Amino acid sequence: MIRTILALLALLTLSSPALAQDRVTVGVIERPPFAMQTSDGAWSGMAIDLWRFTAEDLGVAYEYVPVEDTGALERGEVDLVMPVYATPDLAARFDLSQPIYTATMGVASPTKGRVLSVLEGFASWQFARLVLGLAALLLVVGALVWLLERGRNSEQFARSPIRGLGDGFWWAGVTLTTIGYGDKAPQTLAGRAVAMFWMLVGLAVSAALTASVVALSGINRQIEAPEVFAESVVGVVEGSTTALYLGHEGVETRGYPDVASALAALDEDVVDMAAAAAPVLSHAIDEDGALSFTVRTTRLDPHYLALALPRDSALTAPLDVALLRSLTAESGWEVIERYVSP
Repeated sequence: MIRTILALLALLTLSSPALAQDRVTVGVIERPPFAMQTSDGAWSGMAIDLWRFTAEDLGVAYEYVPVEDTGALERGEVDLVMPVYATPDLAARFDLSQPIYTATMGVASPTKGRVLSVLEGFASWQFARLVLGLAALLLVVGALVWLLERGRNSEQFARSPIRGLGDGFWWAGVTLTTIGYGDKAPQTLAGRAVAMFWMLVGLAVSAALTASVVALSGINRQIEAPEVFAESVVGVVEGSTTALYLGHEGVETRGYPDVASALAALDEDVVDMAAAAAPVLSHAIDEDGALSFTVRTTRLDPHYLALALPRDSALTAPLDVALLRSLTAESGWEVIERYVSP
């Protein structure tokens, strides 16, 4: 019986060599804020902390080795490489873990004052359409109240169409804004019913109007489509997924070796914007300290951050399970919030 148990334990150990080895060699690509190396050689970052939790869960010892790319993994010099951006090309060559984080494209542009942003929003065609739409709504409601009131309440709603529509328009406006000067008030039952309905609707209209004005002012505006890059030159990192995405969309780009170089070009007005994974852009700007750029997030070009392992690695399956436990634990949420949350 004892021999059988020992044989089973030996079989399990042999079937998972990656877990049984003395130490896992982790190749780390420096990619702030996901992985950063200090002057004394220590590593920190979101991916580093998540790996530490995962390794403790798996019960494996490990050592870090700085690498430039996945070449060290192909040569068998390391057991895994992190963090990498998951792409079809990498997936064809390596086992990739489930994503540990999804970063979308961020766009850096010179910071504008809030007043200037608001003025630009008010001068836009979108704001003009908003005003015209609201005016039409006020005119319709005002006309309805005038038609109901002009017979019995001609002192407040004149019988003359021009003056009467003006009276109705004014009443609809002050009622919408809850000012209610009291100079005009419906007296008929039907008019009062319309007034009550309009006051209730006005709450929703006012909220929608406020949200639209904030959006048009550019404050916290999220980029939803690549059309915003029209007639702009965008600085990107050469060979990045962002460069490929914008090139596919017909956006004029200029390539640079790294994010810092793209931001320097933006600072020198060589390009109009700089684009990369939003957390990477934000971290680079914060680290520089002298750059005054605003980073707007998008829903475009998702970057799936993962770990790369050799094909058919025995570590892949248990690593995915342990990663999932780390990502769904409170400690995992805190790590993500500390490094990459806005």
